[in-house]
Amino acid sequence: MSERDLATPTARPQPGSVGVGERGRPEHRRLLRRPLGDRWLRVTSLIVFAVAWQLYAAPKNPILLPTPIAVLNAFVELVSNGTLVGALAGSFAELILGFGMAVIVGIGVGILMGRYHRFEVIFDPYVSFMNATPLVAFIPLLIIWVGIEFPARVIVVFLLSVWPILINTVAGIKNANRGLVEVGTSFGLSEVQLLRWVSLPSAVPYILAGTRNGIAKGIVGMIIGEMDMALAGLGGLVADFGDSFQTSKLMAVIFCTSIFGVAFVVLLNFTERRRFAWIKETAGSQK
Repeated sequence: MSERDLATPTARPQPGSVGVGERGRPEHRRLLRRPLGDRWLRVTSLIVFAVAWQLYAAPKNPILLPTPIAVLNAFVELVSNGTLVGALAGSFAELILGFGMAVIVGIGVGILMGRYHRFEVIFDPYVSFMNATPLVAFIPLLIIWVGIEFPARVIVVFLLSVWPILINTVAGIKNANRGLVEVGTSFGLSEVQLLRWVSLPSAVPYILAGTRNGIAKGIVGMIIGEMDMALAGLGGLVADFGDSFQTSKLMAVIFCTSIFGVAFVVLLNFTERRRFAWIKETAGSQK
């Protein structure tokens, strides 16, 4: 063996590496097939649920449990006569304003509390108190202070959705890699640069999780505010149809509200895939 052969290391395949040959092709095809298989699994589960519901509810009293076909017919009727569209527009405005303010306040105050100890000492008792308080109990006070109109219902949405966003943001900022923070400090990064390049990227998964939880709480606040304050929007329809025992229309509005929330979650997931694709690459594996 020559001296040149000793100096030149032989390339060896790394454990777990996938090449371009026969081992790579099945894995590549499996990854391409998986999203399609997930969609079919979801569609199949929905079909099975709808068929089982139809078979179970068909012999029942429609006031107690209407069939999916009856709920669908009620949904088409509410859309065609404009009842559902008008209510949805009002509820959408309340949710967007209240939840938008919750995102701004929750992330902003969460960054301050997570990064600066004095801010945490000042705000933590109030955050803990409000998060542990059943906020529905504040509705009579809001009626006395603000009234029953649109601003009061926006405040209800804000109060229910802001705390999950704030608490998750604090946790995300606190869990930033201390080693990276120290390296950035040693290289002379300013406080704004540390937040932008180190703390905020580490907090993004926490913020997105808090936002998903916050939108669910915000929809609950929207319905509660509309039912208890002014009988407006989707919550007003829920109260009206429930009081008049129009169960098929009631369930149509309930499903519309659920789809409303699912649409927001899908939008958040789309944003996460497009803007923060690195989250899934660094997360744990899922079978």
